[in-house]
Amino acid sequence: MMLFRLFAVCGMVAIGALSVEAADMELQMVDKNCWIEVFDDTKYDADDPHVKVQGPKEYASLENLSGRDWNNDIQSVIVGSNTTVLAYKDKDFKGTEIAFAPGQRIPNLSDLDMSNDIESMKITCGK
Repeated sequence: MMLFRLFAVCGMVAIGALSVEAADMELQMVDKNCWIEVFDDTKYDADDPHVKVQGPKEYASLENLSGRDWNNDIQSVIVGSNTTVLAYKDKDFKGTEIAFAPGQRIPNLSDLDMSNDIESMKITCGK
């Protein structure tokens, strides 16, 4: 009987541990249409440095965006179809703000007086 109780207690502990582990491993849905791709050259030049950033996410600084300093180094952008982006001229979401709409493509940010002037951004999903 003692062995049965020990087995029951061990089983309950194991089930409890599994449920905690399952909660920690909760799946997060990724919206494949929520992203912004930034380029350090005009007209989306894929031969030069560029990076696609998945949202939703906020970047108070672009200093280490995918392992590279993108502060003041973005010249063109492509926005995912389910994405809205607020980009700021200064770090910490300060300074001049520009909004990019879902599906928008900006081949030359200098047309909007923001070429090489973005230092922070907020990426949101959903229209």
